[in-house]
Amino acid sequence: MDSLELKNTLISEISQIDDTAFLSALKTIVDSRKTTLENNHDLTELPEEDIVPNNFYSQSEILSEVEKWKLS
Repeated sequence: MDSLELKNTLISEISQIDDTAFLSALKTIVDSRKTTLENNHDLTELPEEDIVPNNFYSQSEILSEVEKWKLS
């Protein structure tokens, strides 16, 4: 079943539900997905903002720090 068929099946099934609590729970799931996608989008933009002012560590610097933590 592809995405379009699945969406249509879900729409058909949901349209027959009269249980407000169940529909509210579905809405919560959908709303949480939107929030997650928005938060992930914010996180993907963050690194670019850090790169411009050279606010990042090289791979070798990170490996060096990890070795220091291991010895601590």
